[in-house]
Amino acid sequence: MDEEKRKEGIDEEVNAKANMKDKVLSGAFWVFLEKGGLSIAEFIVAWVLARFFLTPADYSTVGLISIFINFSNVFVQGGFNNALIQKKKLEDDDCSTVFWLSLGLSCVFYIGLFFGAPFIASYYARPILKMVLRIQSLSLILGALCVVQTAILTRQMEFKKIFLRTCLSTVLSAVLGIGAAFLGFGVWTIVIQMLTVSVVNLFVMWFSVKWRPRFRFSIKRLKELFGFGSNMLASNVISFAHSNTLPVVMDKLYAPSTLGYYNKSRTIPTKVGDAINSTVSNVVFPSLSKYQSEPEKVKEMTRRFIVTASFLMFAIMGGLIAVAKPLILFMYTDKWANSIIMMQFVCVSYAFMPLNSANLQAIKALGRGDIYLRLEIIKDVIGIVLLGVAIFLTRDMEHGLYIVLAVQAFVSLLSVAINAFPNKKLMNYSFLEQLKDILPSLLLAVIMCGAVYSVSFLGLSDLLTLVIQLPLGVLIYCGFAYILKFECFRYIINTAKGFIVKKFNLRKGDNK
Repeated sequence: MDEEKRKEGIDEEVNAKANMKDKVLSGAFWVFLEKGGLSIAEFIVAWVLARFFLTPADYSTVGLISIFINFSNVFVQGGFNNALIQKKKLEDDDCSTVFWLSLGLSCVFYIGLFFGAPFIASYYARPILKMVLRIQSLSLILGALCVVQTAILTRQMEFKKIFLRTCLSTVLSAVLGIGAAFLGFGVWTIVIQMLTVSVVNLFVMWFSVKWRPRFRFSIKRLKELFGFGSNMLASNVISFAHSNTLPVVMDKLYAPSTLGYYNKSRTIPTKVGDAINSTVSNVVFPSLSKYQSEPEKVKEMTRRFIVTASFLMFAIMGGLIAVAKPLILFMYTDKWANSIIMMQFVCVSYAFMPLNSANLQAIKALGRGDIYLRLEIIKDVIGIVLLGVAIFLTRDMEHGLYIVLAVQAFVSLLSVAINAFPNKKLMNYSFLEQLKDILPSLLLAVIMCGAVYSVSFLGLSDLLTLVIQLPLGVLIYCGFAYILKFECFRYIINTAKGFIVKKFNLRKGDNK
């Protein structure tokens, strides 16, 4: 009898693990599809706008607006939504409290930006900023109205619904954006796009999630969430200050269009990189949170995420470094040539992002918001100081901005070691062990990058250069990964095959 119970217990455990793996893979599939599809759609629209309609100065204006709105959004959505995802037992009072808190904060920040818009426009000597900022800031309130619904779907790993929401908002915003550009709306084109995304997201999320806020605001629940949520909020504020130090001063210290070049240099790496990084962040946190009392299991899953995501990210960023020049000149014409070197530095910064994300998500999942906050303080203070010194010393140099970007890339590499340090104690996964896990992929990416870049010395047209470089990079990277029997490469192929076969068989079964 005891033996039968033991076997039943083992079977239940095996089934639970299999179900969790299926849920994680399904979640990763839908998140990657969402972010990847969104990136492709946004890239196409941005290409049309940048090549035919908008100027670097227009993108500088939009970049400035985004800084102020995103900073406000950190407070509206940056901490307590994570607390909802991480909490073991979620109740209605928790959700209602966070909803009203987020909505109240969004109104406060909107009022602040509304009345502060004239001063911001005056400081940057851009009169158009006043009205554009006042209109675009409405996205704060629209986002706050669906912050809880998004947290609920993420907690439940219902990423398919989020994917469908993204598809609809992306298509509508693209149509309206390009239409507005044809009609000569200029910088308002991007404002229309962004507001369309916010409005569609709001309607879809309210129809997708049955939960509705009640007129309840519990101080007790707020205090319970505050411990973790406040650490996340403070961390996000500090991180935002670090990541936006350069864009904030760029428009004042350099030529007016420099911020536009910088934002455009980040477009391709950001869109491509975020598809992978968001998959890691959005799937790792809720899945690891379910094992927060099992450090060994958390280590196993974190290692898998780091090795797999780094294999993909190194390939993409190494490839983009190699093809940066012909890609930008062909896609955007030579009016965006100043973005080429900037893009290569940005790619270096993004290459190690999966390590940063996976380590931080593991720390969050283990409920150590205090460590998360300390890490943000340490690395972001170091980053702000180093960037500040670099900006001060190079502000009068002809190519000083490139030195600043090199320092920014160095800071991103330093952050990897800082973020990994606590996990030696929390789950026995040291920084050196992580480096050992990713080193084969990194070396292969460097070799691939050098080989692909060498094609540019042939003196061919930009289009022909790209036609040769892109398949060559894929052939070298995947070919050597196959020949050298990279475990992560086999894992990706086998997992993709198994997932597709399972989905196909399920659909066939459903049809029967």
